[in-house]
Amino acid sequence: MNKQELEQELEETRRRFTELVNSIPERDYPLPTHNPEWTVSDILHHITLGPRAIALEIWLIVHARKLFGFVMGHFPSRIFNSINAWFGHRKRRITRQGLLKAYGKAHSVILSGLRRTREEDLLKSVVYPVEFVSDLAGEVTPERLFRYVTGHFEMHERQLRRDSLV
Repeated sequence: MNKQELEQELEETRRRFTELVNSIPERDYPLPTHNPEWTVSDILHHITLGPRAIALEIWLIVHARKLFGFVMGHFPSRIFNSINAWFGHRKRRITRQGLLKAYGKAHSVILSGLRRTREEDLLKSVVYPVEFVSDLAGEVTPERLFRYVTGHFEMHERQLRRDSLV
């Protein structure tokens, strides 16, 4: 997949996120999901964090592969999962407008990263440990991570649909 196709996929994912957020009434945000530790607003907020985290990982693969490999090899997954959960839970009230604004900013970050990434850098790779994100286990390239923005969104969209909230 080339950069133009990746950009189109990211734009489509943003459109779908907006559609998802607009389809869920704010009164449903505090409701629990299939995971009793996460509410609807926690999952929606978590989706907004994905593009920024992925942009950082892509930058590391392109510019600091050895550092990325070292961190992934020496950073316990339980700490990664705790940090992920901590960032996903918001104590402040989450609004539709706040979610759309947060995703818009994250979308700008990932698009900026894509535009700065050279075509040949899309094929650089590292090994992603299974204990961090099982969907990414194995060889990971920037291209695969740019595409994972959509995969991450779709996984959580399915969870919300399964919980009959959408």
